[in-house]
Amino acid sequence: MREFQSRLQSTWPVVASPVLVDDMAVVAFGRNDKGAPRLYGIRMDGSGDVTETNHVWFRDDISTFVPSPAAYNGHVYLVRDRGEVECIDPATGKTIWSDAFPKNRNSYYASPTIAAGKLYAAREDGVVYVADVADGEFRLLSENDLKESVIGSPVPIEDRIFIRGEKHLLCFSSK
Repeated sequence: MREFQSRLQSTWPVVASPVLVDDMAVVAFGRNDKGAPRLYGIRMDGSGDVTETNHVWFRDDISTFVPSPAAYNGHVYLVRDRGEVECIDPATGKTIWSDAFPKNRNSYYASPTIAAGKLYAAREDGVVYVADVADGEFRLLSENDLKESVIGSPVPIEDRIFIRGEKHLLCFSSK
């Protein structure tokens, strides 16, 4: 069993993209959806084989499989596959706070986006949540059902948020 599990883990794809904050890369890996999360903090100032010198921290208790982490105000934000939200210090890997969007059987495939202190997270069934994270804590502001599947990440442009649904490109603005 151990040999099979090791072989299986070596073929796991890395879906989420790394995020950079200052001189640190935070890399989500593993299978959060299978109970085997991996999260690494790697200093970017090395050269050659930096395995021993630049791997600053490692966590096997949290990560994300599909959604990429987001960076904002020197912190890293994970929206995990089932809607759990973690704010991480990229220098130490320690959790600053954790919270969650309302529970649902649907997963998050879109990467979260943070614009003007608001975290936008789209669930695959088309529900988009907005949370205020500007003051260093999580406060859910709204739940918006777009009535179609969403797997693309929200894109902020000026004072608008664009979201690609299964059938429509939607634009939201406060104006």
